[in-house]
Amino acid sequence: MSKSKVYTQDDDSKVSFEFGSDGKLIGIKKDGVAVDPNSSTFQDLQESDDALNAYRVNKHGGIQQSYEDTIEVDNISVLQDFFQKEQKKENNAQFIDNDDANPPSLAFAEPRSSYGKYRRGKQTASDVMSYPLDINTDQDHMKITRYEYRRPTVNQSKPAEKRNFFGREYTIAGDTVKGSKIAGSIILPMPKPTDVNAVAWGKDEKTISGLAALGAAQKSGRFLDMLNPFGPVMGQGVTGKSGQDSAKDFVASLREGGGKRPGQGGNNILGFGQANMTQFITKMANGAFGTELSPDTFLARTGGRVLNPNAEMLFQGPAIRAFSFEFQMVARSEKEGKEIRKIIRFLKMGMSPKFRNTTFIANPDVFQLEYKSMSPDADTDENNLLKTVNQFSPGGLALTNIAVDYAPSGYWSAYRDSQPVALKMALDFTELRPLFQGDQDITPEDSVGY
Repeated sequence: MSKSKVYTQDDDSKVSFEFGSDGKLIGIKKDGVAVDPNSSTFQDLQESDDALNAYRVNKHGGIQQSYEDTIEVDNISVLQDFFQKEQKKENNAQFIDNDDANPPSLAFAEPRSSYGKYRRGKQTASDVMSYPLDINTDQDHMKITRYEYRRPTVNQSKPAEKRNFFGREYTIAGDTVKGSKIAGSIILPMPKPTDVNAVAWGKDEKTISGLAALGAAQKSGRFLDMLNPFGPVMGQGVTGKSGQDSAKDFVASLREGGGKRPGQGGNNILGFGQANMTQFITKMANGAFGTELSPDTFLARTGGRVLNPNAEMLFQGPAIRAFSFEFQMVARSEKEGKEIRKIIRFLKMGMSPKFRNTTFIANPDVFQLEYKSMSPDADTDENNLLKTVNQFSPGGLALTNIAVDYAPSGYWSAYRDSQPVALKMALDFTELRPLFQGDQDITPEDSVGY
C-alpha cells in the first residue's frame, strides 16, 4: 500500500490518495480523515485531476509516456474495508491510555484531555473528556461522541443492508446524518441501561357499511385508475373497466364482505340497508330534537343488538426511541470540577442550533452513544461494544434536553471557587430515524441487538 503526496483543494482542505499493491485506488483522506466511498465527496475527489495525477505518479513514476487517462479503482469491498479500518483507528485514538503502573491520586488526577486547538475557526484536534478523571476504560462505560450534522439525501430513514459482491458479503451502512467531522467525545461511567423497542399498532373498526365500502373501493380500484389523472390508485394502471362493471363489483362486495357463517341468518345486502337506514334515522332524530343519539344506542334499546364493529389491530408504523440518563457528579478536586464544567458546556454547545442569518438557522450537532469496554482481548473497536445491553441507532441521536441540578441534596454546597461539591446531570436523547429489521440483522448474533 502506498500513499500520495498531500494536495491542497480550493477550500484549503488537504487531500491524499492511497493505493494498493496493484496500483488501484483503495481510499481517500480529507484533512486526515478517511472519506466514505459511498459519499458524493469521494466520487468528486476520485474524478479530480489531483487523483489522476496521484495515480499516474504512484504507478509509473516519471515515465510520462505510460500515463493513463483514467484511474483504476478497486472493488467496493476493498474500499469499504479501508474506510472501516481508518474509522476504527480514529475512534481508538479518542481513548486515552490508562497508566496502570502509576495511577494518579484521585484528588489530584490530571484531566484526561483538553479542548482541541483551533485555527481559522476550525477544530484541528478532537476533544476527549471524562468523568471521573481517573475512569478506567477497561471497565464498562458509556461513550458520547458529538458529530456535525449533515444531510446527504432527502430521505434518511433507510436501514443497513447486506450485499454480495463477487461471492463476498459486505455491509452497507444505513442512512445517517452524522458527519465525518468529530467535535469531541465524553467518557462517563455506565448509567442505568434501559432497552426500549416499540412499533405502533392501532385499533381499526368497520361496520358492515365500512366493510362494503372497503370492498367496493378495492374492487373498483382499476376503474378509479382510469379516471385519475395523477396516476393509479391501486398501482395497477388503466384497465378500461366500465362504471357498470364497477357497480357490479360493489354489489358483489356486499354479498361477500359480511363474513356470513353457517347457521347465521340474514343477508349482507339486507344488513347493509338496515345499517344505513339506522344511521339515517338517528341522524334525523338528532337534527330534530338536538340530541346525540348513536346508532348503537338506538339498536340496543329497540332490538337488543348493536352494529358489529369488526375490530382488529393494524400496523401503523415504527416508533422513534428515546433514552434518558442521569449522572451524579462529585468534584473531588479543582481540576475535576473544571472537567465537569467542560462536559456540561460541551453538551449544551452540541444541542444548540447555529445562527446563520435573520432568515435561516442551521441544525444542532448530533450524537452517537455507545456502551463499551476496552477489553484487552478485543481486536477491533467494534468488539469493544457491549453485547449484553442494547446498541443505539446508527442514524445518530439528538440531545433534546439537558437538566443540571447544582444542589441535588436540597441545599447549596460548594468549594471556595464556588464549584458545587456535587451535581446531578440528566440527559434526554432521541434517535433520528427508526430501526428496521435490516439494522437488527447486522448486529452480532450473540448480542441483544439495537
